Amino acid sequence: MSTEDTKKGGNPLTIFVVSLCAAIVMAGGFAIVIEAFILAAANLFELGSAFVWVASGANALLALWFAVWTFVRSWHVERRLGAGLEVDEPKMSILANLRG
Repeated sequence: MSTEDTKKGGNPLTIFVVSLCAAIVMAGGFAIVIEAFILAAANLFELGSAFVWVASGANALLALWFAVWTFVRSWHVERRLGAGLEVDEPKMSILANLRG
């Protein structure tokens, strides 16, 4: 009896949930670590609340981009694996991962 899954592709809902969870974990962990550095630097160097607000906003935008990129990259890799292709090199562009 073979334990290999002979079905090509996967359930789109499963791929969506896995990609969403990967995006939340990666971007959330990244944002928490960077925010800790921002708050530590603001307190250590007495940079004030303006620095905290600006740096936190930049951190939020970067984490949002990272979450979207991780989701799209995960979806792209799952599509390639489902088609029987090799995993390609990651590209930093979100649109490049959507194309093919």
